Amino acid sequence: MNITHKPLLTEAVLFFAERGIAKQMLYAEFEALLDGMVATPEFADETVEAVFVQINNRLHVRAAVFFTLDFDLDGHISPLWNMPLRALAEKAGRGPDMGGGPIRLACLGFCSDNRFKPNLWKPAQREGKADLLMIKEAVTRNTLGILGDDREALAVIQTEHLQMAAEDAWYGGGNVVSPQARVGSQLPEQDKKSSAQAAAAATEQQAAHKEQISDLKRQLDELRQLREVELAAERQRHKDHLAIVQGELHDIKNELALQQKINITLKRDLSRLQNRSASDAD
Repeated sequence: MNITHKPLLTEAVLFFAERGIAKQMLYAEFEALLDGMVATPEFADETVEAVFVQINNRLHVRAAVFFTLDFDLDGHISPLWNMPLRALAEKAGRGPDMGGGPIRLACLGFCSDNRFKPNLWKPAQREGKADLLMIKEAVTRNTLGILGDDREALAVIQTEHLQMAAEDAWYGGGNVVSPQARVGSQLPEQDKKSSAQAAAAATEQQAAHKEQISDLKRQLDELRQLREVELAAERQRHKDHLAIVQGELHDIKNELALQQKINITLKRDLSRLQNRSASDAD
């Protein structure tokens, strides 16, 4: 029986400049950028074209969302920016083949949700080179350190080569007998050694991948906690400032009311003087 496993996709964001891709980061780093934990001074006070990509373990792009980002004077992303990149990638239409089959593509002119069109852009060419080709080459260079596909390890654990154990062996009461064992189990020693090494390498790679994911999650949790502390402090500062402003406004209102009373009194006195002067003249 064949079991189909959904391939593990790595998510990343690539930033474009006039001449091509200027910056790359994993999605966890991009989330930290969205949370305001870090800044990108090189993009300060600019609107930047970026692309959210999902990459499989064979370094093939499987989905791409072309979006724009507004940065403030300090290099932070505008807090008003809000786009569901993953949802757009999942619902995107059929796009071009970038080496691993047709990708899912969302861009300006190729997105079913009109709400996000103002924040989308359409890939074209810059410096005589196609944007899609730049993305493919950047992913292939793998500067993000995406763990690749171990072909030997996959050959060892292909499900169609696994043998079903007898029912009494499910509980440890028997042994699994493969067709090779029934004909003599004469697998060459070198092949056994190579298979064992490939399996060990696959296990080691999987452990390293899990550790990397765990480190990224821990870093993200730390950044979120720090952000919560900063937000709480900012709310308190805003609350204190609001109290001061409200107090000053109250004082101004009181002064204005007093000034109005004085003006009324002065007008009354002036009117009396004018009437008295008119009587004396008569």
